[in-house]
Amino acid sequence: MKGPKKYRQQIKDLGIEGMEIDVSSIDVAMNTLNELDEMEKILKKIRHNIRTDTRKIRLDYIRRIQEVEDSSGLFGRKKSTEKKIKEKKALIKERNIEVSTYEVVEDTIDGYISQIESSKIYIMNSIQDRVGNT
Repeated sequence: MKGPKKYRQQIKDLGIEGMEIDVSSIDVAMNTLNELDEMEKILKKIRHNIRTDTRKIRLDYIRRIQEVEDSSGLFGRKKSTEKKIKEKKALIKERNIEVSTYEVVEDTIDGYISQIESSKIYIMNSIQDRVGNT
């Protein structure tokens, strides 16, 4: 697992944030379209990796919660139900915080993919207008 910081850095390295859509010529528009396609493909791979990591985290916490259920207390005594519930709640809270950091990055990716799709439509319409007017 890479972690949310690494994924944010990968997204930043793509250069999406400051990218300008240039349709000054058909050639430039086509190059921009190709760049957007490549960025979208990379973003989808990152999103897939995030979902895989999130799944692993959830499975790990399921295992840890089950361990709490199966564990015994001091000197082999049975843990009180109250103590088990408290430990489980703490683990669930910890899991939710960890998963939420990944979800924030995934939401950012979804936003970028949506913007890319809109930009691709704009570029294709611009190309069609130029081709249709020649």
